[in-house]
Amino acid sequence: MSRRKLDPYRFPGARGLPDPGEQPGRDQLPGSGRPPGGPGPEERRRRELYACLNEAGIRPRAADLRAIEVLSSVDDVTHAAIRRWISSGAS
Repeated sequence: MSRRKLDPYRFPGARGLPDPGEQPGRDQLPGSGRPPGGPGPEERRRRELYACLNEAGIRPRAADLRAIEVLSSVDDVTHAAIRRWISSGAS
């Protein structure tokens, strides 16, 4: 399995490391893979979704990682609705 496909919340040490067999170039050193200025929109939505699920007391299963990936790729309006649905169900 490629390190890029590992969930960064379950495997934080794998973030930024090159895949086996890849030779990092001068501009591709470990830790330099982060975009400048913070996480991108999908990563931000993924973090918000994990936080919302955690706040609602829902622990995602390993089989749910694909669903979280798909839900993190939707636009911000849809993502806000998903978070609102999860939050309102926790009451």
